[in-house]
Amino acid sequence: MARCNQCGNEMPDYYTKCPNCGGEVVRGAAPAMTQSYAPMLPSRTITSPVGWFGWNVLCGFLPIIGPIIMMCKTQDETAKNYAKLTLILQIIGLVLFALLAAILVPALIGYVSRARGL
Repeated sequence: MARCNQCGNEMPDYYTKCPNCGGEVVRGAAPAMTQSYAPMLPSRTITSPVGWFGWNVLCGFLPIIGPIIMMCKTQDETAKNYAKLTLILQIIGLVLFALLAAILVPALIGYVSRARGL
């Protein structure tokens, strides 16, 4: 089998030009590739440890709003996923707090009023 000098495509021995790219055919050993065919990976933004600390402080001091700011401003997909998780957990905590307060506050008021009445 012959190989193309430019793209490395294998073809029958009787070919003189590559049907893929039109390059010269080399007989025998495989030629060195003239172009890089490695897949191009997208460049990824990575948040530094100091950046993570700052985002954690923001999410801690501004619940609900902090993770929303983080999702809008960061380019790192890992940080965006972290912000989504933080937002979900903060909303769950807020709902649980409201439910417990709705149950415990009236119970505490009833307990105090009964204790004063005795």
